[in-house]
This record gives sequence, structure tokens and C-alpha cells, in this order.
Amino acid sequence: MKNKAVLSRWPENRPPPKQDEIMAALEAEGLRPYRMVDPPCTYYHTESKSTHEVRWVVHGRMKVGLDDREIVLDSGDRIDLPPQTPHWVRILSDDGAVYLIASRSI
Repeated sequence: MKNKAVLSRWPENRPPPKQDEIMAALEAEGLRPYRMVDPPCTYYHTESKSTHEVRWVVHGRMKVGLDDREIVLDSGDRIDLPPQTPHWVRILSDDGAVYLIASRSI
């Protein structure tokens, strides 16, 4: 059975975490995150990576397309993508998006 993407929603009744808090959480998992800043309407074509990939939104909104569904991520939301998971990304927010990407070998 193929691993599935795992979505973690940030609670709506709490302010989203700050970038340094997300960075620390990812580093505590043994990951090496880096910061991405994309303008509105940025689109990354379908790709798949050989490693486990995490995307955690600091500010803004993005859509991640998978084979079987599309997922909208808002500030504070996180998605974990298993290795070899084809996906594309589009930035939806009018002021762009700031997010962290991290990966781990499996």
C-alpha cells in the first residue's frame, strides 16, 4: 500500500505559529528547513521527490494538487508528502505566500 500525504490543519481559534517556531519544530524532527517566499499566482508544475517532503505555511494560502485530490493550505497548515508523491503547487493569496520546506531521507 502506498503511503498517503498527511495534512495537519492549524486550529482556527489559535493564531498561526511564527516562522521561528515552525523552524524549531522542524529542526526538532531532524529536518533542515529552508524558507520560500513566492508572489501571487506562482505555479510549480507537477514533480515528485525521492525524499519525504514537508511544506508548512507561515503566511498566505496555497493549493497542493495530488493525484487524487487538491488541498488548500492556510497559515499554520502543514502537509507531509511521502517520497515519489507527484504534486503541484499554486500560490492563492493576493499578497503571496511564505512557507518552509524541509525533507528527510527514508
